[in-house]
Amino acid sequence: MKLLSTLLLVLVGLFAYAKAQSCQNADIYKHDVEDYTDLLQSLIDKASATNQHALLLKPGRFGLRGKDPIVLKPGVSLQGNTDDPTIFTTLSDPKSNESATIQVPAASMGWSIQGIVFDNVNIDIQPHKNPAVAKIENNVFLNGGRGAIVSNFGMNLLIDSNVFLRDQAHAGTEFIPKYNTTNAGVVFETQENSMITNNIFGMDLRKLGDVLPHVPAELQTSLRKVQYLLTCAELELEDQQGFLASGVQLYHTNEITIKSNIMNATFPDTIRIAQDHAISVVGISNYLANTAVMIYVANHADFMQVDNTVVYNNFLYRFLDHNVDPAEPHLAGWLYEGITFYDFWTARLNNTIRPPIWNSSVPISPFAHQVVITGNRFGAAPGIDPNVISLGNLDPTQAMIDGKNCYVSPPLVPELGSKIPLLWRQTYKADAAAPFGGKIPQVFKFRESRKLIQRVPEDLRHLPVPAYWKGFTLRNNTVPMLSPESPCFQ
Repeated sequence: MKLLSTLLLVLVGLFAYAKAQSCQNADIYKHDVEDYTDLLQSLIDKASATNQHALLLKPGRFGLRGKDPIVLKPGVSLQGNTDDPTIFTTLSDPKSNESATIQVPAASMGWSIQGIVFDNVNIDIQPHKNPAVAKIENNVFLNGGRGAIVSNFGMNLLIDSNVFLRDQAHAGTEFIPKYNTTNAGVVFETQENSMITNNIFGMDLRKLGDVLPHVPAELQTSLRKVQYLLTCAELELEDQQGFLASGVQLYHTNEITIKSNIMNATFPDTIRIAQDHAISVVGISNYLANTAVMIYVANHADFMQVDNTVVYNNFLYRFLDHNVDPAEPHLAGWLYEGITFYDFWTARLNNTIRPPIWNSSVPISPFAHQVVITGNRFGAAPGIDPNVISLGNLDPTQAMIDGKNCYVSPPLVPELGSKIPLLWRQTYKADAAAPFGGKIPQVFKFRESRKLIQRVPEDLRHLPVPAYWKGFTLRNNTVPMLSPESPCFQ
C-alpha cells in the first residue's frame, strides 16, 4: 500500500509515530477508555476527502459506540501501531449491548485493515462487486458479535495472519446457531473468490509462548500483540479463548480457499458448547480445505448442499473422550464424523433423519455433486475411537473417495487396517462396537475412485503442513498433539 509522506506527520488525537517496542508505554492502556467514535470518523472522512490512503494509528485503547458504526470511506485504510498495540474497544452500553463495528461500504476498493486489536469490535463489509483485492491482515479479534469479520455478497477478500479469540462470556447461546445467532470468527454470505489463510481460530493463552516459534513471521506479529495485552497492558483475559461456534461459517459461497489455518486450537476441550465446528459450510461450490490442521472439540468439517468440493490434505485429530458425551441414549452418534455432508431439509422430507437433528450427526445432501475427498489423515488420542467420513444422505455416485484417506493411529475397525470407514444414512452395525465403545458403520456398496490428486488444483497439491501443531498440548494440557504428517497406521 502506498503511504503518502504527509501521513508520517503526527495527526490529532489518535495518530502518531510508532514508539519503541517495550512495556515502557504500558500506562496508556490503564486509563479509563474514552469515546473516540466521532473523532475517528472525522479523521477517516478527512483522509478520504484529501486522498490520504492510510491512517497510521497511535497506540492506546480507544472506545467506540456500539450503535454507531465507523464507516471506512473510499480510499482509506487503517494501520495499527507497529510497536505498541492500537486497541479499539466497544464502550459499555446496557441499552444496546451491541458490538462496535467498522463498516466498509461498497464504494471502498482495495482497502486494508492491518495491525489492530479489536476488543468486541467487528468488521462488516457491505455488498459489492469490486475487482480489487481487499485485505484484513495481522489483527487480533477478541469476541466480536456474531462474527469478527462479516461479509455479505462480496468478493476478492484476503484474510491473512489474524488471531480470533472468544471467551466463555461471549460463547453462543443457541444450541443450533443460525446465520443471525452464530458467533464465528469469519462469516461469509454469498461471498466469492476469497481466501482465509494462516489464521488461528481459538487458543489457550497458556500455550501462546509455545506456539509462537512455530508460526510464520506475519502471524508472530499478531501473537505478540496478544502477548503485549497480557504482560504489558495487563488486560484480564481468560486462558480458554476457543468459544467459537465455528472458526469459519460459510453460506452460499463460491471459490473460497481455506488453507494453512489452525481451527479452534486448544479448544476448551473438557466441556461442551453449542455447535463447536472448525468449518461449517451451507450451500457452496468449489470449496477447498487444504492443510488446515484441525485441533478442536467436535473435530469435524460440515458441508451442506455443496457442489464441486475438494477436501484434501487435512489432519483431523479427535481427543474429546466419552466423559463429555451427551447423557441421552439417542444422542450417541455425537462427534463421530470427521467430515460430514448433510441436508436438513431433504433429510426431513425423505424421513431419513432421526431426531434430534443435531447431536445425532444428521444425514447429508443428495443435492451435492462432484465431492472429492482425498489425502486426509485421521487420528485419535489414546483410549478414544477415531472419526469416520459421513456421506449422510449423499448419492454415493457423486462422492469420489480414494484409499489416500487413512488413520495414523489405531483404526476404528482393526481388520480394515488404516482405511477410513464410510458412514451412509446414519446406518451402523447393530451387533458390533469399536475397541472403546464407538459405533461401526454398516458396509454399503461404494466404488472407490483413483487418481483423485488430478482433481486437486495444481497450486494446492504440495502445500506444506503448518508447524503450528508443535506448540499445542490438548485436553486441558494433558494430551500431546500428534504430528499431522504421521504415516498411515500399519
